[in-house]
Amino acid sequence: MKRAIALMILVALGACKAPVAEQRSAAPDPGIANDAATASGALPTQAPSPIPDKRIPVSFQGRWGLVPADCTTTNGDEKGLMTVTADRLSFYESRATITKLVAVSPTVLDATLAFSGEGQTWEEKTPLTLSENGTVLSRVADGQTLRYTRCAA
Repeated sequence: MKRAIALMILVALGACKAPVAEQRSAAPDPGIANDAATASGALPTQAPSPIPDKRIPVSFQGRWGLVPADCTTTNGDEKGLMTVTADRLSFYESRATITKLVAVSPTVLDATLAFSGEGQTWEEKTPLTLSENGTVLSRVADGQTLRYTRCAA
């Protein structure tokens, strides 16, 4: 009897909730909106599209450091330095080439990267997000968001 009552309460509560699709459509997904769209609350106008030549846009390219010393050291110990070129990402002990690249917005890329380093190879999906007027590049690796700052030229 208690189970039947509990089940009826759960069903009644479920009927009170708005459908998930209606809730999701009320606000933009911050993971795919560019800085301007996020600030205004508008949805991005560009649909995700594969980049057929798998070339990283110029706005993402450059030298990026996890800490300021990654950009300025001359000792070769810049372990948090990431260098992004049109066709690869280079790190202290590994390199990654692009196997798939999708532009979600002008500031968000969904990349699938083929890594090699220290005698190992692996593939990883890696979102790349530009923010703060192109001075910060975030990437997700092993479930962690790493935040890089653009190195001065």
